[in-house]
Amino acid sequence: MEEQLLTVRVGPYLFGAPVTAVTEILSHLSVTHIPQTPDLIAGVAVVRGQPLEVWALRAPLGLEPSQTALALRWESARGVSLVAVDAVESLWSPGQPLARDLWDSLVPPAISPWVESGYRMESEWLWSLAADLPDRLQSSILGGGRLAAG
Repeated sequence: MEEQLLTVRVGPYLFGAPVTAVTEILSHLSVTHIPQTPDLIAGVAVVRGQPLEVWALRAPLGLEPSQTALALRWESARGVSLVAVDAVESLWSPGQPLARDLWDSLVPPAISPWVESGYRMESEWLWSLAADLPDRLQSSILGGGRLAAG
């Protein structure tokens, strides 16, 4: 079976989320900000009685924070998390990814550890996010001091 990606936008950036990791698209979330947490964490949202952390990719991309309108319910080895996105565009079946040396220098450095592959989709770059994205986000907070608390 061919890999499929759910294409999403965060600011002007186009990302692909593996459909094997994304179990639901949620809208109209009530996100509670937690003071003194890194900007990478938008807060916590309660979904069907379960509190879930909401990851925000806008800060590492150098974008202003915004209200969380949409989030992807993402399952990984460490459990379920939500990843905030600005828009969901389509389901896409990519071909062969481009060689890493063709796109690696174009990925914003702060998110490079979270990107698995790069594609050209029509006239723009699409960065395929790792299936274990929440695990990698958690590691970046625990392992690196480069993300400021907000």
